[in-house]
Amino acid sequence: MNGAPQSPVVIYVNGSPYGQSAPAAGGQSFGETSGENSGPKSRFDPYKVAREFPLRWQAYIRASYRSVGHVVQVFQVTEKTARNWWNGVTGANGAHVAIAVNEHPEQAPLMLFAAE
Repeated sequence: MNGAPQSPVVIYVNGSPYGQSAPAAGGQSFGETSGENSGPKSRFDPYKVAREFPLRWQAYIRASYRSVGHVVQVFQVTEKTARNWWNGVTGANGAHVAIAVNEHPEQAPLMLFAAE
């Protein structure tokens, strides 16, 4: 550069600089909060949920479907994906969880989301 002073780059999200609260639909605001009205803290450890989810998904898959082929058919995934689920290697994404809840509205939430 030629030594001229440079202005900082400001990124705007929803009309406000990133990192500052911005009003959302309905008057809600997102971003930094003072902590006064931030509500109760979540009782879930996000890292633990992520770590354990593949095993929860595996338990649901094995209890609900008779084979890897059946999983492929219901969820419209590749055989590799179905086998990874069957063996507890990976979990599912949100769309597949939604399919599971639609398929088994009582059993899936209990197996996938119930606190231990």
